[in-house]
Amino acid sequence: MAEWIRRHHKTLLFLLFSSVIFLSRIWYIRDCNALAIRNDEYGYWTHAALFTGHDWSDVFAGHMNWYSYGYSLVLVPLFLLSHSLHLMYKAAILLNGLFAVLSYVLCICCARMLFPKISGFLLLAASFMSCMYSSFITQGPIAWSETFLYLLVWLLLYLFLRFEQKPCASRALLLSVCMGACYITHNRTIGIVTAYFLIVLFLLFTEAIDWKLSAALLIPLLVILFYNADIKTYLCIMEGFGLKAKNGLGAQKDHLLSLLTIEGCWNLLRSLSGQMWSLAAATFGLLYWGLLHCVRHLIHAVRAGKARKHVSFYLFTLLSCAGTFLVSAISLIDPASITNLESDTDLTYFIYTRYDECIIGILLLCGFLHLAFCRKDLRFVLETAGLACLYAAASVILYFNLQRIEDTWHYRSFCAAGIGFYRLLSEDFAMSCCIIISVAGFAIMLLLVSFSRKRFWKARIAGACLFLTAVFIPTGLYSAKIGTINSQLGKVSSGNLSMYGLLKEVAGSHEVYCTLDDTKNYRIAYELQVNLIDTHVYSITMEDLPVTEEGYFICCSSGDLDSFCGDDYYMLTQSRYYTVIAKGDTLAEEVSAKLERSLVNLNSLE
Repeated sequence: MAEWIRRHHKTLLFLLFSSVIFLSRIWYIRDCNALAIRNDEYGYWTHAALFTGHDWSDVFAGHMNWYSYGYSLVLVPLFLLSHSLHLMYKAAILLNGLFAVLSYVLCICCARMLFPKISGFLLLAASFMSCMYSSFITQGPIAWSETFLYLLVWLLLYLFLRFEQKPCASRALLLSVCMGACYITHNRTIGIVTAYFLIVLFLLFTEAIDWKLSAALLIPLLVILFYNADIKTYLCIMEGFGLKAKNGLGAQKDHLLSLLTIEGCWNLLRSLSGQMWSLAAATFGLLYWGLLHCVRHLIHAVRAGKARKHVSFYLFTLLSCAGTFLVSAISLIDPASITNLESDTDLTYFIYTRYDECIIGILLLCGFLHLAFCRKDLRFVLETAGLACLYAAASVILYFNLQRIEDTWHYRSFCAAGIGFYRLLSEDFAMSCCIIISVAGFAIMLLLVSFSRKRFWKARIAGACLFLTAVFIPTGLYSAKIGTINSQLGKVSSGNLSMYGLLKEVAGSHEVYCTLDDTKNYRIAYELQVNLIDTHVYSITMEDLPVTEEGYFICCSSGDLDSFCGDDYYMLTQSRYYTVIAKGDTLAEEVSAKLERSLVNLNSLE
């Protein structure tokens, strides 16, 4: 038995790590019963509904903006297998676990090509740590595009390495299609797309590839981008989003124009410094070491005067990171959110990292392996000092802005989950706490990887990986709980889900009108439609209800019950804040027969 374990220890280790990755993504699956996170989830599920023949435009048309449809294609089979949102949502979470495991496989493949001299045991451990970053765990219980996008970016990096290893037309076509898939999954990858075009031009001008290969690298992507514009136009029209500025590049016009002013440039510096600080703190400095690894590789190539192995890959990685960080920063320099610091400012605008996390996995991998295997000499000391100065500069810029904000509780943990460890110690944001923890974590990691390379050296490096993972797991799970799971449990406790369930039993072909409450909260209409998948739901005001007609249901705020005049309004059920009403005597009798109980006439209520 011991001999068998020794011979198959790498396979067993891979299975163990894969199981932990999968379980960490589905840890809260029993609590995942409802869509809860902003409008993003609704946007993706709306596209999937349209692709399977469901028209939800009367709910989402006036209040929803554009969301990419790439992830929606993943959700389409769920509509074909079941019409129960609870089952579909749990299936989407299970897919997140599968996507994470596949990302781990691709991460291992990339690590083997980039670091062929490092033993498989250490590559498995380093790849495991890279895939267990806390923000990746936080996205597990959310049925939106994040985890799927992480998989696509890892696939893109793997295909790029394969193409770099042996340039040919078939690998070029696959790489181009994958780049297109990343873009139609989320438009935030426009920074990676830009880097992709630049790297193709670089390879062409340096004669690393000929015009045929460059065409194979570009044409499929250009075709996807061209048809994507038509598909986007079609979906915006069919779903009623409209071709407004918010749904295109026009949404960023004011942000881009603000860069021509001093204040706009200062806002950009604030946003970039906040991202770099929070990512460095959350990764215990591995982000900086990953960037340093890429830069050093390029510098060595320039000094040698000839192309080194993987030089184009590291250049592509750096350009992709720079483009993604800039896209994220520019999209967040909203003057009303990031300059009016004395008001109730959302801290997430300063430490927002969700857009960046699709590309930083490769930096975690390269940063850790660089730190573990580089020589600990004078150059290492100077590099460490330089990175410390960069981190300090970002900290100072962020500090002098955040100290002016009083409401430091306002923070969306699922958008900046990496530094969520401060939440374990304090409800309010504590920048000093984050710095102390991150510096202490880096010091422990450095001690583990910097001793002599003789006794238990590999075990200590693996221990450093497990140490980081042991910090990432509780941070990621806790951020998921306070940012997602508590919101979902809140919907369950409000009674809305049971209300939807009862309405689904009796709705049949009858239409449902969801009136807007006093707070103009359109979420109740969104929730109603996604739970009543086959029912036509309308989002409407009380004044616009078709009072002369009958044979439909009304979902309204419980405070609006006094607004109904007439004898043909019957209460079906209530939640904490909302009431479902059947309009019409015939409908009330039909529902009563199904439920084997009489409905309560509104006129009989006091």
